[in-house]
Amino acid sequence: MATPRRNGQLSSCEPCRKSKLRCDHQSPICGRCLCHGQAERCFYHPAPLTQPRARTSRVISRRPKRQQRPDNQLVFRLDQKISSTAAPSPPSGLPPLTGEGDTLRDQHIARWTPKEKKSLGPGVLGLVSPKDIFREYEDILRAEEPDNIPTATVPTTTSSPSDPNQALLGVQVLSHLQKISWFHEIIELKNKISPGWFLGPPLTRALCDSMEQMYDRAVRNSRDTHAALATLSRQIFVNTSKDVRTHPTMNLPEYFDSISARWETVGLVFALLGTALFHTPDDDPIFTHRNPWKLEKCQLRNIATAVGEICCQFCNGAGTTSDPFCWLVNQQILTLMYGDSDYRVWQRLGDLSTIVYAFGLHQSGEDIEEKFPFFLVEIRKRVMVCAYAIDKELATSLGRPPRICSRYCVIPLPLDISYEDMVLSRSEAEKAFQNLDANGWNTEGKLTVGVRLRIVLLTSLLRESILELSLSPTTQHILARAEKLIQESRQTQQDLPSFLHWAPEEAAAGAYRFARDEGRIFAHIEFTYQEFLLHRILLKRLGINSQGLIESSLEIVTTLLDIIAMQTRPAHLMANMSWDLCYMGLPAAGILTSKLLSDNSSQMSNPSSTPFPANGRSLTIQKLNNFVSHLTFLVPPHERGYEIAQQGARFIRRVLDRILSPACPQPAPLMPDIELSENWLDGCDLNGDLDFMAWFDNIHWSQDPLLNFT
Repeated sequence: MATPRRNGQLSSCEPCRKSKLRCDHQSPICGRCLCHGQAERCFYHPAPLTQPRARTSRVISRRPKRQQRPDNQLVFRLDQKISSTAAPSPPSGLPPLTGEGDTLRDQHIARWTPKEKKSLGPGVLGLVSPKDIFREYEDILRAEEPDNIPTATVPTTTSSPSDPNQALLGVQVLSHLQKISWFHEIIELKNKISPGWFLGPPLTRALCDSMEQMYDRAVRNSRDTHAALATLSRQIFVNTSKDVRTHPTMNLPEYFDSISARWETVGLVFALLGTALFHTPDDDPIFTHRNPWKLEKCQLRNIATAVGEICCQFCNGAGTTSDPFCWLVNQQILTLMYGDSDYRVWQRLGDLSTIVYAFGLHQSGEDIEEKFPFFLVEIRKRVMVCAYAIDKELATSLGRPPRICSRYCVIPLPLDISYEDMVLSRSEAEKAFQNLDANGWNTEGKLTVGVRLRIVLLTSLLRESILELSLSPTTQHILARAEKLIQESRQTQQDLPSFLHWAPEEAAAGAYRFARDEGRIFAHIEFTYQEFLLHRILLKRLGINSQGLIESSLEIVTTLLDIIAMQTRPAHLMANMSWDLCYMGLPAAGILTSKLLSDNSSQMSNPSSTPFPANGRSLTIQKLNNFVSHLTFLVPPHERGYEIAQQGARFIRRVLDRILSPACPQPAPLMPDIELSENWLDGCDLNGDLDFMAWFDNIHWSQDPLLNFT
């Protein structure tokens, strides 16, 4: 840090002083050294004129001699300028981050120096692991061990963080928990709109309550809040490095009290908060009237994302895995805002797949279920379904091989029970089993979270086969395999319970417009989307423009319109339709729009092209008119995919205007055009056969679409 000299002027750093250049006295590195790549040489000597001058060598040799030890080992001398580089100054008002004399290099080396040796437990196929070989004799050997073994032979774990910077950063993270009541209120608002896929209202309520109690115990009757949080931070590091102990009779409050003082649990609160903020409007009273800290929604969302990332780094440094850590990584992927084409999202998916395998979520069996409380077993099933489905969704979006393969996993269907029944004891939950059929579906015909998870799992299993077909290096037998998968998809849908069956005749008559039909509509559009992807593969890889592609596209658009009509009836809460409209509806509408444009263009028309079904052309135009209006107004500006939705809507309007009034000039748009780049329609010839899907496939989405799984 620059210190004033006797004349009152600030001292210059050593490179600037020796070069006689003007120094800007910035700390810890001046701007001139930073621009010239001399950051490692930049430091401020407290008394530069008192440094001993380097003595010139009396004997000058043309060839430098290597100093050798008697055993012919080379001696390398360390440059004193590098070793004396000053460490960066701590922020104002905070204690020093490092010990005196530590350099950035020393800090980096210390961070990667192994403090304790940790070993990974083998999986079910750990055939060459000695521990796994003798596992079946473990009980016998334990019974024959003498009881007088000294306790000193048992290795102990590290009891405190090795880096004081981490403890200080932990204090800054814990300081945000003073707003835990406010965070809990925001999460509760989201649960009323869309309960979590694996952490529902009772679980998030118990999580926030235990976190609030932990914070209150730490700062209660303490005159120095910073010191109290520092003690809590060190204790959390100790707990994070240990395994979580559970037993079959453990209840929900007891379990969350045991995991509250862990970094993965702290990060989970902020990950849930970040997800909840996506479902909370900016003008909600919780921000305008019940916000004593005057934090804007965007600021709070950035804090939640950053704290969640920091807690993930703390857990990675501890080298242990736990159920809350699996929940945290899963929830963090859902909250990331980089965009699904960003490498960091793909990297985090790799972390999730590693944790799934390392923690054993891909294993299942009665012996495993008997060792844990009932609610934890069910949560693990749902977490595994979410991880598997996210893997398939992101692999489909990026066109990459999936990382979680079902052939190496046992992924059971979660029970179709409510969260209130899930948190009961195993004996009490047996009453809830009476409302389930033999396959685990509810008999009341409700579209519950359990129904959605089970359908998502069934369609994701199909998606894995679709990805294998799409990414296969060979095109042999693709047509036969695609037709087989289409039949498999239809058979799987037919095997669903009766309240999820879809009848085309009743759908055409408009019978599916009531609350009891939400389940069948959800299942139908999910399975129809799988068929759409298969027909799309045939078009991209074999050039086969099949009739099924047009029919499945029209069916997706029609079903989305039915869902919107069902949700806009009085006294019904409107759900977020951005995902369905952008990622399912827009590709289907693009196929239909391109088909209309191709048939309408006289110079590009082909008599052998695939025709529309009976009355299909007029019906398609009507559906696209309705769809483009919903696409414009149901994807608000702050939602993901807004710009893409507006671009797609603008293109569909242009095509419909050309088809309906070819001789008339293009009418003015009904609403002001958004600001789009001038070349967003480059390569799109409205007089020719436009490949709308080529544009759609190259979209870089502004935000991560995985919030569909929240």
